[in-house]
Amino acid sequence: MLLICSNYTVLQCAGLFTHNCFILVEGWYEDGMLHASAIGLPPPEASSSTRALMGNINYFGGQGSVCSKNVIKLQQAEQENKDAMFVILSDVWLDKIKVTEKLRTLFTGYAQFPPVAFIFCGNFLSVCHGAEQAPELRQALTSLGTLIAGFPELMAHSKFIFVPGPSDPGPGSIFPRPPLPKYVTEEIKKTVPSAIFVCNPCRLLYCTQEIVIFRENIVAKMCRNCVYFPTNSEDIPAHFAKTLLSQSHLAALPLHVLPVYWGLDHCLSLYPTPDVIITADKGDAFATTYNHCVIMNPGSFSKTDFSFKVYFPATRQVEDSQIGDEDI
Repeated sequence: MLLICSNYTVLQCAGLFTHNCFILVEGWYEDGMLHASAIGLPPPEASSSTRALMGNINYFGGQGSVCSKNVIKLQQAEQENKDAMFVILSDVWLDKIKVTEKLRTLFTGYAQFPPVAFIFCGNFLSVCHGAEQAPELRQALTSLGTLIAGFPELMAHSKFIFVPGPSDPGPGSIFPRPPLPKYVTEEIKKTVPSAIFVCNPCRLLYCTQEIVIFRENIVAKMCRNCVYFPTNSEDIPAHFAKTLLSQSHLAALPLHVLPVYWGLDHCLSLYPTPDVIITADKGDAFATTYNHCVIMNPGSFSKTDFSFKVYFPATRQVEDSQIGDEDI
């Protein structure tokens, strides 16, 4: 067994050193003990460097076999559509009247300027009601579909993407999670054909930009399972981003903390580094950039003052937004 001698260890404090993550150790091995003079996370590889070595192959997924970043028409479309945006919300509790009122205000505000997509992350109910959860969520989504149908411009030009949360109907807490069951979603799909129910995590491709969405309280879990917590704990988003990209994986945690179906572990891979990672966590909202990748957390829409994030692909900017009481 190799032991790290704490008397000789100097920790590089950038990043979250969690159980089950890869690290680099500088030091020497003597008398059955590993003496570490420095410990750090592996340096992430820029996506441009990865693609220069791998060529023009599509590793992100989807129908195309060619990497979208090398398609001239997609590059032009992305830059020309300056007003394109994604509206991102998490913890959209559809069983709360206040939330549906705020959603109506949200749709009214964007009716004249339809975004590319509204991304709704679960949980979609405030409380899990056991056997009654699926019928209640079905009714809540049906009501949401009726609400959306009142905005024909959004129906015609925007997608409505639903990512299941940890407590939504599904097969326990193992990842990746499948989309919400057909029984729950069939009515809203009839009303809103542009509603798309995806797995968790999921991948979106907009022009040349690769977007990964992960609805899990991953920041809190990584902080709780740190072997070494950074001394500069005020900048947790930066530490989180560094750890996520250095591991090239969404779940650098033990299986008992975040269970992963081994046959689909590649769905949680972050290699090559995508352009945007959305980790919808119940903690504080943030947006940061690391290794040319935008990492953001929209925060809890229902638990906060109805705040959310708006992402502009043309400029790669993230905007903080909120629906106040005066907006109703």
